[in-house]
Amino acid sequence: MLMSSTAAAFAAVAVPENTAQANAYAFQAELLWSAAQVAGLLFPAFLLFTGLGAKLRTLCARWTGGGRYRTLTLFTTFYLLLSALVVLPIRYWRVIVLEGQFGQPVDSVPQFLINHFVPVGAQIVVAALVLWLFMALIRKAPRTWWRWSALASVPVFFAVLVALPVFVDPLMADYKPFTDKVLLAKIESFAQRCGIGEIPVFVGGDDDTVVGLGPTNRVFLEDGIQKRETSGQVEFTVAHELKHYVIGDNWKALAILFAFALAGLWLVNRYARRAIARWHRRFGFEELYDPAALPLIALILSLFWLCILPLFNWEARHIEMEADRFGLELSHQNHAAAELFATWVQKGLSQPRYDLFFMLFRQTHPSLAERIEFANTYHPWRDGQPLVYGDVCKMDVK
Repeated sequence: MLMSSTAAAFAAVAVPENTAQANAYAFQAELLWSAAQVAGLLFPAFLLFTGLGAKLRTLCARWTGGGRYRTLTLFTTFYLLLSALVVLPIRYWRVIVLEGQFGQPVDSVPQFLINHFVPVGAQIVVAALVLWLFMALIRKAPRTWWRWSALASVPVFFAVLVALPVFVDPLMADYKPFTDKVLLAKIESFAQRCGIGEIPVFVGGDDDTVVGLGPTNRVFLEDGIQKRETSGQVEFTVAHELKHYVIGDNWKALAILFAFALAGLWLVNRYARRAIARWHRRFGFEELYDPAALPLIALILSLFWLCILPLFNWEARHIEMEADRFGLELSHQNHAAAELFATWVQKGLSQPRYDLFFMLFRQTHPSLAERIEFANTYHPWRDGQPLVYGDVCKMDVK
C-alpha cells in the first residue's frame, strides 16, 4: 500500500491537448483584443488629425474659465470617457456575446457597464492628481522633463503595487487570515527554512498572489482555496508565491516599470515634438504641454507599449516559471502541482498550449502544458543534482 501511494505521488500527469472549441474561442478572442488595440490607436489619431482634440480643449477652457489645471482635468475626463465609449462595443462583444456563444456564464448588462466604467473613474482620479505635474514639467523643463517625469512616476507605480492591493482591494473583498493550523505550520516551516519571519497569509478575492513591498508584503490566497485544492496543492501554491516574497519580485516589477516609463517618455519627447513641428496646424496646438497634446502622448505611449508587450510578457513568464521551480524545490509537491494545473485546463475554455499570438501579446504565465510537463520532470533532489535555489532556502533535500 505504501509503495502504491508513493508510486502515485511520483506518477506523471497527462498533459491535456487543446480542444477545437478552445482554439475557436481563442481565435475570436484574439481578434477582438486586436480590434480593441486598433481602436485605441485610431481614436487619439482621429482627434489629432481632425483637429477635434484642439476644439475640445478650447471648449473645456471656456467652461473652466481658462485655468490650466481645470482645463487639463476636464479635457482628460472627456478623453478617458470617450476612449471607453469607443472600445465599449468591442468589449461588450468579447465579455457578453462571445462568452455566451461558448456557454460561459456572463454578467448582466448593468454589471458589465459597472465593470467597464468604474476603472475609468479611477483613471480620472489618478489623472487629476498627477497629470498636471507632468504637464508642468514639460513646460518648465522642456529638454529634461521626461527624466523627471519618469522619476515622478515611481510613487504612482508604488501606489499601484502597494496601496491598491494592500489597502484598497481588501475594502472590496472579504480577506481573512488563513486559519488551517496544519497548513499554517507547514507555511511557518517554509518561512523558517527561507530565513524570514512570520508570513502574513490571507484568504479572499479570486487570485493567488504576493502584494506589497518590504514590510507591507503579504500573501493572498483565493477564496475557498481549501475546498478546491488538496493540502499538497495548497503547499505548492504557497511555496510558489513565496518565491515572489523571498526574492522580492515586486521590487523587480517596480524597476521594470520605471525603465519602461523612462524609455516611453523619451520617445514622447523625441517624436511628439517632431509630429507637432510637422502637423501643428492640423493638430491645432504648438506645445507639448497643451492639454490637446494628450492624445498625441497617449498614441506614442500606446504604440510603444504594444511594441514592448512581447518582451514584458516573456519576462513575466520567466518569473512565473522560476516561481514554479522554487515552489517544487521547497515543497517537493510535483504530482500535486501537475494535477492542479490539469484541473485548470478543465475550467472554461483554457488552451493547454498557446498559439504564437496569444503567447506574445496576451500571456504573463507559462502555458498549462509547460507547467504540467515541468512539474512532471523537474525533481533534481531525487537524482542528487544541485538545486537552483538551494542557497536561498534550506530546501530539505530528500
